Amino acid sequence: MSIFQRPRRVAIALRDNTLSEREKLNFLWVLFALSGIFGEESALVAIRALSSRYGLLLAVPWIILIWGTIASYRANRRGDNQNFIERFIGLTASLSVRAYLVYAILLIPIHVLSRLIFSSQFNVFPFLTNQLVVIGMTLYIYVRLKSLMVIAAGSRGQEGAPNSET
Repeated sequence: MSIFQRPRRVAIALRDNTLSEREKLNFLWVLFALSGIFGEESALVAIRALSSRYGLLLAVPWIILIWGTIASYRANRRGDNQNFIERFIGLTASLSVRAYLVYAILLIPIHVLSRLIFSSQFNVFPFLTNQLVVIGMTLYIYVRLKSLMVIAAGSRGQEGAPNSET
């Protein structure tokens, strides 16, 4: 099924369970692309900023997002190859809650301290620390997502079993 299908046909295909996991992944890629083009922290902004000395820091979270999505899709495919989107959304939401709590806990004191220590309004320290925390947070989400996808797509007996994927 094409991403250009009428929404009604997509709804019917979802109801009848006729979309493959790969087709569902394609819909997810479209959402990422739209977010990358039109979103507030768009990939286009990161690409335009690559020529600046801090531009790469803006692109790294997008690279991690793409890598993490591919890695978690492959982990799901090696398992039972079912319910990828449901697992992706559920696990990503659960991991994101933790990651954003850590983000807030880390960045609030860092920003307060940087304002006390550095007097310039054009200080780059808050930007750098923010981007490094965002990169760490994104990396945590997608590395952990891949290992949890192995558990979600495996048999019930594999739940706690260590393997090379974890």
